[in-house]
Amino acid sequence: MIRRAAAALVLVALAATACGVQPSGAISGGEAPSGPPSTMPGTPGVSSIYLVADGTVVQVQRPGLVQTGAALIDALVQGPTSAEKASGLTTEVPQSALPAAVAVSASEITVRLATDVQALSALAVSQIVCTLHLRDAPDGSVFTLVGGGNVRSGERCG
Repeated sequence: MIRRAAAALVLVALAATACGVQPSGAISGGEAPSGPPSTMPGTPGVSSIYLVADGTVVQVQRPGLVQTGAALIDALVQGPTSAEKASGLTTEVPQSALPAAVAVSASEITVRLATDVQALSALAVSQIVCTLHLRDAPDGSVFTLVGGGNVRSGERCG
C-alpha cells in the first residue's frame, strides 16, 4: 500500500513538471485586426468605423459594436467617444439619418436612411460608405443611398 501511494506521488510530481511550461506574466494579444471583423453579424466585436478629422475621413477601431450595417450607422450618428473628441474627431452623419437599414447584394449595397440623402455632406456619405465597405461590401461594390425621396447611386469609398 505504501509502495502504491509512493508510486502515485511520483507520477503526480512527474506530470506536474514534465510539460516544461514555466509561469509567466500577462501575454499581450497584440494589435486589433484591421479589415472586416471576424465575428458573426449581430454580435458585438471590434469594428472599424470612419469619423472625420481635419476635413477627411479616418478609420477608428471600436470595440463592442454589434456587427450589423444599421448598428454601424448608429455608431456614426452617435459620433466620437470622449477620448476620440479629445483627439479632434467628429461626425457628419446627422441624427436624422436614423433609423437606417442596409441591404447587400452581389455587387451593390443599398443604404436606406430616414433623411434626405441629397442633403448629406460629402463627408457624411464617405463615413457611411467607407464604414460599410469594410463590413459588408465585396470588392468593386457600388453603394446606393436612399432617403427623403432621393437616391444617391454609384457611391464608393475613397
